[in-house]
Amino acid sequence: MKKNYVRGLVVGTAVAALACVGGGAYAVTSAPGVSAVNVAGPDHQRLVFTLTPGASQTFRLPAANDPVRIDLDSISTNGGIQTPSEVFSALVNVDRNARGMSWIGTNSDGSQAANSTIHSSTITQLVCGANCVIATLSVSNAGARTVMLTANKATSIINETYVVNIWF
Repeated sequence: MKKNYVRGLVVGTAVAALACVGGGAYAVTSAPGVSAVNVAGPDHQRLVFTLTPGASQTFRLPAANDPVRIDLDSISTNGGIQTPSEVFSALVNVDRNARGMSWIGTNSDGSQAANSTIHSSTITQLVCGANCVIATLSVSNAGARTVMLTANKATSIINETYVVNIWF
């Protein structure tokens, strides 16, 4: 009886230790004075990058025919807060034949839109009011499973740092 109890305790402790070590990789992705670190886990990828006005960053979605959640944040570098919000997100699926994508995007003002590459390439946007777009996540290439975040040169006057979490 004691042998089974001790064995269970050892196994439970080992599993908990591994979970803590694995979770530690997600805890810190950047620190003051240290360049941003891209983190990847078994079902998560975090990207941190800075865009100048008009610039874009392309990244590849990890899977086809399996919905992928993309959470984006334009982190404050001046202590202010973006109005109405600085977060935007989307649930995206790349067709198995790699000919198209479909999505439900939530803009930073909370508005949502569902669409596909048949009708549009805009997935979701960071907005600053009516008819004011700071950044756009759009389809870059459905066949390559890539999307692109682009900073709007007309409304962005400073370099913006973005955190992108991809859940799959």
